[in-house]
Formats: sequence, C-alpha cells, structure tokens
Amino acid sequence: MILHINTSREWRGGEQQLFYLVQGLNQDKINQLVVGQPNSPLAERCQEAGFPFYPLEMKGEWDRKAVKTIRTLCTEKNVKLIHTHTAHAHTLALFAKRNHLNIPLVVSRRVDFKPKNSFFSRWKYGHSANDYYLPVSNRIKEVMMEAGISPEKLITVYSGIDLKRFGKTPSSDYLREEFSIPKKTVIIGNIAALVDHKDQETLIRSVAKMKTDHPFRLLIVGEGKLEKKLKALSKELNTDEKITFTGYRKDIPALLALFDIFTLTSKEEGLGTSILDAMASGLPIAATKGGGIGEMLHQAKGAFLSEVGDSDSIAKSLDTLVESETLRSQFGTFNKQSVKRFSCTATSDKTKLVYYSLLGDSLYEKG
Repeated sequence: MILHINTSREWRGGEQQLFYLVQGLNQDKINQLVVGQPNSPLAERCQEAGFPFYPLEMKGEWDRKAVKTIRTLCTEKNVKLIHTHTAHAHTLALFAKRNHLNIPLVVSRRVDFKPKNSFFSRWKYGHSANDYYLPVSNRIKEVMMEAGISPEKLITVYSGIDLKRFGKTPSSDYLREEFSIPKKTVIIGNIAALVDHKDQETLIRSVAKMKTDHPFRLLIVGEGKLEKKLKALSKELNTDEKITFTGYRKDIPALLALFDIFTLTSKEEGLGTSILDAMASGLPIAATKGGGIGEMLHQAKGAFLSEVGDSDSIAKSLDTLVESETLRSQFGTFNKQSVKRFSCTATSDKTKLVYYSLLGDSLYEKG
C-alpha cells in the first residue's frame, strides 16, 4: 500500500495534483490510502470518488499524536511507501519513519524557495530517511541542489492537468452579463490566491501603465489576505474601472472560456497549473519567469515572458495581445498543442516509475 499524507485544510494546486495522482494510480489498481485533515476539501473529494481516506487531525509538524498514528497506520496497513505532499506532512512522516520503519519516503516539492538554513531544516532535508524528492519543475530541482540535496535524490516530475476537461468549451455568456462586460471588450484573466508570491500588485501596476486604446477588462479570480490592499491599490492607480475582483469561484472552466488572454505575474511558482489550464483552453499568455513558469511556455510562440516585478514589460505584453486578435489566436493554438506534454497521466506514470524503482513488483501487491 502507498500512504499519501497531506496536511492542508484548503483546496489548491497541490491538493488537485494529489487527487489526480490517486486517480491515476487507482486505475492501475495500486493499493493506496490518503491521510488528510478531517472535513477538508480533499477529504470530501476522496470520499465522493470512493478513494480510501483516513481523517487525521494534524496540528503542525510537531504533532506527536499524529506521528504516532501515522506509524501505527504504516504497521497495521502494511504500508510499503510513504509519499508526502506538503512540508508539514514531510516532517510528520520523517518522525514516523526514522529509526522505526524500514519503508521508503518520497517527498513532493512544489515551491521554488530554498529550504531554511536552520539546524532543524538541515536535519529534515538532509536526513537519510528521505529516499527521493520529486520537484515539480527543474527550477525547484536547482534550488534543492543549491540547498545541498544530493542530485541522485532529485527527480523532476512535472505537475499535470486533466486534458479531457477541455474537450468541450462551456458556455460563458452568463459571466459577461454578471460582470457587465461589453461584447467587444478584451478580457484578461488572472486566477491565483491573493497572496504575496502571486504578486497581483505588479499586475495592477502593469494595467495602470498600459497604453492601448482598445477596451479591455482584467478579472482577478481568487481570494486571500491581500484582497483589501490590492483593491485599495487599484483605486489609488485609477484602474478600478478596468479591474474586477471576482473573489473565489468554482466555475473556472467557464471563466477560462470567457478569457481572451491569461496572465500570471508570480514572484515564485513551483510550476503553476493555472497556466496549464489556460494553455489547454487555447489562451495566449503574458507571464513572469517566476519559478518554473518559463519551463511550460515558449517565448513569442505561445506567450510573452517578463522578469519578475517588471510591470513595464508586462504592460507592453498585454498591450500587444489586446491589440492583435490574430496574435492571440496564433499563441492560443500553439499552447493547446504544447500543453499535451503536461497531462496528469504523464505525471502519474512518472511517479509510478519512481515507486517501482523502490518497490519493484511488490508495488502491485495488495495489502
């Protein structure tokens, strides 16, 4: 059995990736159990799909009770491999495994910032009980190597998306009406949590610098602690008529169908699956080179890429795309083909190869 551990109480990119992985492994009849927070979105979705889920209250990475429960689960369920999907899950699994359980530990790494240089962090990331790290981009792999992780323990496994979701374009007419957007207005979309590393501040400053006379509207989709600050900045820069904050939305496929352009201006980004969704929707993209974003996109073929924080360059990219319907169509067509290498099936298959390298044929044994 594979034991997945995720400590998040939210539903974001990492949880979606875990769900896709569990789905893929389930199709291959690989026995697995997901350990997650009770009443979390992950718990609900696993239970709805019929995937085995164990609700465990995990109160941070020093939760001794959670460590003990994980260790007991490993013994009672005959767990052959632990795969962690959050930083706190990594710590809990390491405490559960070290000096107690002779089973492999695989750690997914989705953020592109360097681990801290504290004694505990060096102990955690350098411990021999960590068998493999799976960074979701080569940029994260480089950062981990810079932190002293052995290259032999690092295997890049790109995040993937369910390409089948984009076979049929959903209706988005109701959204244009809901947000009072005139028909000829070009719609730019940003889907991301309103937090510092997503850097919507730079995006708002870019909009303030745009020079196009063509009507456009930016929809910022998401919620987060910076919402008030970002709205205040938009008002201060006189862009509030050009920018709409939609808040949290569940109708992402319809929003992607509404957009003419997608933009992401992150400072840091493991890979950025919202960009993959936009590519699969046939959208042209204006983005920064934060983290692994540049590994997904081709400059001047499907996207315009700018340096992190460069609002002048981003403004110019958006102006160019807003003014040229032909260019938007060319970029979108290119992205729709290019994204096929980032399928969730490819992610699952490569992860399965890592498991097989550690377990051999016992990966497929029940128990």
